Amino acid sequence: MSRTASRRHISAALCLAGTAALSLAACTTGTADPAPDPESPVVLEYWSWAPNIEEVVSIWNEANPDIQVEVNNSAGGGEITAKLLAAAEGGNLPDLSNITYDNLPTLVVNEIADDVSDAMGDREADTAVPAWNLTTFGGVNYAVPQGTSPQMLFYRTDVFAELGLEPPTTWDEYAQAARVIRENDPDTYLATFPSNDASLFAALAQQAGGQWWSNDGEQWSVDIDGDASVRVADYWQGLVDEGVVATMNTYTPEWQAAVADGTLVSWLGAVWSPPLIEQNAPDTAGLWRAVEIPQWDPEPAAGVMGGSGTVVTTQTEHPEQAREFALWLNTSPEAIEAYIEHASIWPSALEGREIDALQSPPDFMSEQSDYYELAARIDEYTVPVTWGPNVAFGFDSFSNAVSEALSTGTSFADALTVVQQSVVEEMASLGYPVE
Repeated sequence: MSRTASRRHISAALCLAGTAALSLAACTTGTADPAPDPESPVVLEYWSWAPNIEEVVSIWNEANPDIQVEVNNSAGGGEITAKLLAAAEGGNLPDLSNITYDNLPTLVVNEIADDVSDAMGDREADTAVPAWNLTTFGGVNYAVPQGTSPQMLFYRTDVFAELGLEPPTTWDEYAQAARVIRENDPDTYLATFPSNDASLFAALAQQAGGQWWSNDGEQWSVDIDGDASVRVADYWQGLVDEGVVATMNTYTPEWQAAVADGTLVSWLGAVWSPPLIEQNAPDTAGLWRAVEIPQWDPEPAAGVMGGSGTVVTTQTEHPEQAREFALWLNTSPEAIEAYIEHASIWPSALEGREIDALQSPPDFMSEQSDYYELAARIDEYTVPVTWGPNVAFGFDSFSNAVSEALSTGTSFADALTVVQQSVVEEMASLGYPVE
């Protein structure tokens, strides 16, 4: 019995057991659940970590009195997959949920994300290629994509101008810029190599040609310590050993202070980065510029660093209404406009990129009129990526192994081998066929 078939068998057995228990309860008490009131609105529960998402949902609720959506934002983006897995076991999944692309395969193989092909229909030509590829498996759409996350290098224009530096276009130039900045001011770094940001390293490995997980329809392959990843690891090992980049973790108070006070003068981020820079360094508005990340080869490439969509869960009692809301949330002009006003998004729905709010750069990047043109251009050469069924485990393993390498002085390449072995062992223990 395959893993999927096994899970279906287990689910069916639990369903029968639950039905029997309910029947017994009904016979014992002589009562039954009242029939739903046909005049009552359908109420959908939607889990999301997006800031101010209630403002977006309120537009839907006002226009759709028969389908009301209630937001639960108690779980953050890094926690929501674990909570969905726990809710599935308990039989209390929400109707819909926001999810990250890298965790979608986990939700598919655990039969949490339902087929939304009916909603997506023939929208492939209207959807950014990276987002379509990350939400479609075997020709089936398992999420309505929300946005894409083209990788960008953000740098301080004032510091670069003072030192006569041009933004690096190759990784050799990037290394040289790190040396120049460090030599000029021992308190300043071009960047940091963070052990806690596996998503960044994975994206850099993808750019170099790495594919950490792949599936041929029969079995999985894992290549976390392959040549491309080792090339990236060795490159950053060299910069760390030279002492020309920092090793502080991102999103920490130390990192936030370093961005604010100019200790760090660039960031390998993505299109969603400006609000985070602004939050930590509001006084530097207008001093940052985004460019394409440095390249290994003349043919440009970028990895996938983030991105999210909306899944309809397999336990919803209102799949049609849930799919309708998910499509509206991620493709309608009014929802996208509200998202941009109250949060930040680079929509995967191509028509959404034509709205007025995206015809000028974010306020924090007001000096860069081509900001969104740059994002669209990077989308075009973002490499296809397959995420595996245990990405969260792999990212945790990466953080632990690289953190230990930094503290002990062992090689980053050896740390990747540790991650490779742990990920393969975990997949095998869960019953996945791994080559």
